[in-house]
Amino acid sequence: MRSRIVVVPCALSILLIGCASHSAARAEKRAEENDARAAALHWLQLLDNGDYEEAFEWEAQDFRMSRTQAQFVRLMQARRAPFGQALSRTVIGSRRIEKFVGAPEGNYESVIFKTAFEHKTPTAERVILIKQPAGWRVIDYRIY
Repeated sequence: MRSRIVVVPCALSILLIGCASHSAARAEKRAEENDARAAALHWLQLLDNGDYEEAFEWEAQDFRMSRTQAQFVRLMQARRAPFGQALSRTVIGSRRIEKFVGAPEGNYESVIFKTAFEHKTPTAERVILIKQPAGWRVIDYRIY
């Protein structure tokens, strides 16, 4: 009888520790998602303001090396500027990715927004970021 009395509190302790550790992991994941979303929004606001030079600086170092700042600015002027000002933007969702085509394994976050532009019907924007020592940095941007 005594052994059962000791086992029950131990089992409850193990269960509570497991739940607390799972809860902490979920909270950390949620914080990572929120940080990635905030970085994506900041970067998109730079695009909205036409500050393409600064947006280039927010790209991941590894990916920035594949093109010059002038090339990035020309790309954004051709690809993004024609849509005009963003009138509204809401997060549709985000997803953690460990493998991204053409990139090494890492801690990536894909964030998708529903955006209405001045000269384009509501559309989706996707920003993919990678977690680096300096924080979340952009590696890919798409407008659908």
